Amino acid sequence: MTTSIESPAATSQWELTRQDMEQIREQLGIDLLGVTTAEPFPDVLRTLQMYREKGYESGFEHPVLEERIDPAAALPNAKSIISIAMAYHTEQHKTLRRPKGIRGAMSKYVWGLDYHHVLRDKLNDLASEIERRIGRKIDFHSSVDTGPLVDRSVAQRAGLGWFGKHCSIITEKFGSWVFLGQLVTDVRIEPSPPGPTSLCGDCDLCMRACPTGALVDPFTTDSSRCLSYITQMKGFVPEEFRSKFGTRIWGCDTCQAVCPANKEKQAAVHESFLPEQDLSFPDLLEILNLSNREFKRIYGKTAAAWRGLTVVKRNAIIALGNIRDVRAVPKLIELLADNRPEIRGTAAWALGRIGGEDARKAVQAARETETDEQVRREMDWV
Repeated sequence: MTTSIESPAATSQWELTRQDMEQIREQLGIDLLGVTTAEPFPDVLRTLQMYREKGYESGFEHPVLEERIDPAAALPNAKSIISIAMAYHTEQHKTLRRPKGIRGAMSKYVWGLDYHHVLRDKLNDLASEIERRIGRKIDFHSSVDTGPLVDRSVAQRAGLGWFGKHCSIITEKFGSWVFLGQLVTDVRIEPSPPGPTSLCGDCDLCMRACPTGALVDPFTTDSSRCLSYITQMKGFVPEEFRSKFGTRIWGCDTCQAVCPANKEKQAAVHESFLPEQDLSFPDLLEILNLSNREFKRIYGKTAAAWRGLTVVKRNAIIALGNIRDVRAVPKLIELLADNRPEIRGTAAWALGRIGGEDARKAVQAARETETDEQVRREMDWV
């Protein structure tokens, strides 16, 4: 008489075990992978309500708070959530230097290819491999930034890391230089132990370093003051924040750069995230000369393209106003005739920062025919 021996996954309550998931992680080249149950996140709701009441939301969030804490809102028959992290801080990120010229700075997360596409591909591969292993089609909902669930809360409960006071997830291996993605599925998978709530202790370097004071309390960001959000908002940038841009034209890395938990961490190894020098530190005057078609060709593969050229061009103008290099004056004068109010007005502001007789005369002349009230206010310095 022969006896068949079934796998642990087949004989237990789990269709896949932690060991199975670790094998899949290695097979697919995913840096970190954890699993949690599909139970709701009730504690997160109180935080989300506080953000809304105090006006700390960015406006990019999913609008229904209850759906942001309930996996069943994304997948009614959800049984498990898989959280993955891909590190993007390569050795080149550590050593790349700003080239000569009138250059701006992009946040490190957009130095390589658009992470949304990279992680979505990984999540699709993950779903396919799970189907292969358990021998059935699965129901799943994957998301990278765009889903209703709070990805950092999922990552912490799935054991990927802990919450930093800068509101990013910090992983032991890669620090906070990671992208997060998640897959909600109907597969019963053995959950991972959750991560600690936080290991920051008394450290508040990120809070003290924030250029705009956006980290209003430990683990609390006023998104309306965060440069990462402000550099992506449309329209006019409030004047109080413009000098804080420095040479930034997309995002801000300050809170992560000063974080001790990010020191001496393992470098990322993914070719998709390797930086290109001219995209990481763009020539600001070249940006002002780009057409929409040229912008899509050059920046379309990065995560900085989704807001379009106008926002990036406006930010480049702000950076030029902060650099105060007179070589920018002729092009900024041209932009006083642009058909977009935020470009005309920001160019007038930058010319006021740079100064000089040519700048003054050009803004004075433009003001005589300007009809937009916000643009006219930007010209009040003449």
